[in-house]
Amino acid sequence: MQRATHLPVPKLDGTGLKIGIVVARYNWPITGAMLQLAQEELRNLRVEDIHVVSTPGSYELATTAKAMLTGDAYDALICFGCVMKGETRHDVVVSDAAAQGIQRVALDMDVPIIFGVMCAENQQQAEERIPRGKECAQAAVEMARTVQMLRRATPAKEQGDVHRNR
Repeated sequence: MQRATHLPVPKLDGTGLKIGIVVARYNWPITGAMLQLAQEELRNLRVEDIHVVSTPGSYELATTAKAMLTGDAYDALICFGCVMKGETRHDVVVSDAAAQGIQRVALDMDVPIIFGVMCAENQQQAEERIPRGKECAQAAVEMARTVQMLRRATPAKEQGDVHRNR
């Protein structure tokens, strides 16, 4: 078995894509900075159709993402939130609910949703993760293109499978 010598680097071109961003206002200094980096990177990747909606906090991200996808067609969404550890276990409840809810919406709605919810022990850790905003934008474009490619390949394959099952 040969080992891969180079990490495959996707060609990221967002021309013609429609990307939605859901951002939590709670911990806005973190989420707002991530949003700004994502918007800048999306524009650098030639995405012109960007829609931003805010929520009170990370817990509400999944509900808002589902409403966005129910009301309009998007190639991908990005959800930004920041949950910091406190004196109780509330951070665990919120971060788990956000992760599971966002994943469920992505699978139910058949649209890639990039999980940009930072779960940090403290403010410094959260600030160190702000650059993930740019990475989330890149991931959204990559996943939108990957899903488009796979969907184009699927109809012929499904048609063949239908005939084999008869």
